Amino acid sequence: MKRRLLSLLLATLSLVAVLSGEEWSLQRAIDRALTVNHELLSRQKHIDYLKAEKSTALTKYFPRLNLNLSYTKLNDPIVLDLDPMRNLLIALQTQDKLSDLDTQMLLKSGRFLTAQERSVYSQAISTAIGNVIPNLDMTLLDQNVFRTNIELFQPIWIGGKIQALNRGASLQVQEGTEELLISREAVLEETSRIYFLNKLLEAVVDIHRKAEEGIRLHYKRAEDLYRSGLVAKYQLLRAKVAHSEAQKNLKNSEDNLTTARTVLRNLLELPDNAEVTLTTPLKYLPKSEKSGEVWSRVEANNGTLKKLEIKKALVKVKKKADLAEYLPQIYAFGRYEIAKDDLSLLDPEWAVGVGVKLNLFSSGEKIFKMQADNRLIQEVEEKKKEVVTLLKSLSDKLYYEADAKKNSLETYPTRLEEAEENLKLADSRFSTGLGISLEVVDAHLMLQKIQTEELQALYEYNLSWLKIHGLFQNTAEIISQWEAQK
Repeated sequence: MKRRLLSLLLATLSLVAVLSGEEWSLQRAIDRALTVNHELLSRQKHIDYLKAEKSTALTKYFPRLNLNLSYTKLNDPIVLDLDPMRNLLIALQTQDKLSDLDTQMLLKSGRFLTAQERSVYSQAISTAIGNVIPNLDMTLLDQNVFRTNIELFQPIWIGGKIQALNRGASLQVQEGTEELLISREAVLEETSRIYFLNKLLEAVVDIHRKAEEGIRLHYKRAEDLYRSGLVAKYQLLRAKVAHSEAQKNLKNSEDNLTTARTVLRNLLELPDNAEVTLTTPLKYLPKSEKSGEVWSRVEANNGTLKKLEIKKALVKVKKKADLAEYLPQIYAFGRYEIAKDDLSLLDPEWAVGVGVKLNLFSSGEKIFKMQADNRLIQEVEEKKKEVVTLLKSLSDKLYYEADAKKNSLETYPTRLEEAEENLKLADSRFSTGLGISLEVVDAHLMLQKIQTEELQALYEYNLSWLKIHGLFQNTAEIISQWEAQK
């Protein structure tokens, strides 16, 4: 919450500063861009999400306690029928009683019971015993069954799957962080590029303005000389056309600057009417790094290479998790029945124990998973080789482009001195009537061309080094060096 309030305060202060006409350095523009860039804000939210997922993975180490409520309706109640045993008891008791009566009859009368008497006595005894022994039918489970219990599950060892899950969650946080850093470098590079493009166009407008002023003075001088009869009319017309071209070039450069200013305001999310004064100069910053040194830094610090290493580690973690399917899973469990009314004679009130689970056959699924993991590791390795090749090529290209611009920049002071001297000479010759308007116009255009080329070379030189620093994710280093030149 404090960070959000601080960001809001910085954004508000930046807006007030713009409206009050305060100056903008490159570093201030970058700080503003980092604050308002929606991709960076989205990346940060994604990291927060991944951290939450990491915390979720950590909970897999701890027990699960579940409350279960269920209702089941059976087609019939489950009944234990003991009537055959009851009938057997009655028959045995009846037989014993008949034997006793038979013995008593023999002692008293000297004869055994007749068949008719045995039948009558047997029926009477059986009825009497049946009245004494109740029915032995027992309902074990009603037709409507309600269950309410608490279950506890504690994983003890699941083949390393939980460890792999937590390691994978940590790697995903690292991957998200690298993506944020890559996006941040992109914002630094884009902001610096647009900032210096504005500085370049400011300087181009200044060059075109001075060229327009110079040619306008030449046009006025041509008018004076024409009235004095010292130059022909075509000389005056040539000067007039040159002045018109200079005005057009100035207007075009001013329009380009206006467009660039709009792009910068949009990038920094500033009001359309905000006055932006850029204070960090577009200057020549000699660099002494060698090509090999640049590549070493790129190879060691490039964000894409780091992401691929993390991706490879993630696949290896997935392989370990898939390998756990071959291993047994050991867990502890416990259950306690809260509602005891519907428990049958065979249902325990509570139970605890330890279980082992091992998959013996899965139709080849585990084998195919391991093969897929190996292929994915190979794919990531090949992708890394491809990226290394592309980065090496891009690094060398940017370095030698910067080196070529550096060599060009070293020649411009002499060329500018020569062009300025040529302009003075052409002006002097025309003023005395010994030269022609075309020489003066060409001299102005040549000076303008060399000045513009120098600015363009300087811009491209700095842009190449900006991109080089972006490759090894240290754009802030060159930005601080530019800021130090003010």
